[in-house]
Amino acid sequence: MVSFCSTNFDQRSFVLIRDKIVEASIELPDDLAYKIVCCLREALEDDVSSFLASSNLVTHNGLRSLKGDFIHTRLQTELGSKQIEVVPLCRSGWKSRLVIDREHKRVYSVISKGRMKQVAKEARHRNVPHYALLFAYNLNSKVRAPHKQMSMFDEYPFSDEIMTKGFDKLVGGILNTNENYQYCVITYEVIDRELSDCQVIILDRDLDVAAKKSLNRYITPEYSALTSQHSSINGSDSSVPRVKLKKRESSITTPLVSLKEEEKQA
Repeated sequence: MVSFCSTNFDQRSFVLIRDKIVEASIELPDDLAYKIVCCLREALEDDVSSFLASSNLVTHNGLRSLKGDFIHTRLQTELGSKQIEVVPLCRSGWKSRLVIDREHKRVYSVISKGRMKQVAKEARHRNVPHYALLFAYNLNSKVRAPHKQMSMFDEYPFSDEIMTKGFDKLVGGILNTNENYQYCVITYEVIDRELSDCQVIILDRDLDVAAKKSLNRYITPEYSALTSQHSSINGSDSSVPRVKLKKRESSITTPLVSLKEEEKQA
């Protein structure tokens, strides 16, 4: 059974090389982590709030999917650089975005915390593998979770041929398994329409969490005020950028429907 509980191996994974297990760490540069959290805050707070305030809809059943669309759009428009590529991920009419860090050889996708748990739970019952399973199988094949629980698969549900061909069809030559890229998932949780939790995790081929690192330090509001106080007291200067909470308009009187914050798609 798959578990997303924290372990004593935070920020670390174990890679099997020539039948030996060696330690490997999650390497997510501060500037990229900051930009990703910015995209999530703007998409899940600003964009969602603007949509709700401006729409004349009496229900918002499609908002779960729209959250993913807002995130993908923010990633596409704000993350691209010489080292960072944001590329389309398309499958059976569904579209998403992958973030590829060419310098550090990391591939990121964004999935809500609730949806990630659901993907792991449903993996053995699917007719086709979820894309996260395809990426973990092909890019994280040497990764093993430090504390393996009983495998969710009595027998792996998909053949190696299905997994490799499915991956090749998704990436279309953009990624090569021989280039030692590693797949990471950015998970998030929203409470009361505010981003409350953000993690980067590495999954092994069974979708067990091999490593996890919190990105919550980038969610701190009014960071400039906090750091100025901290520096004046301790004489230190932190170089870690964090997201500054934007002030919301208080004049909006449009009634909003209270939504249950269980993301099913990201």
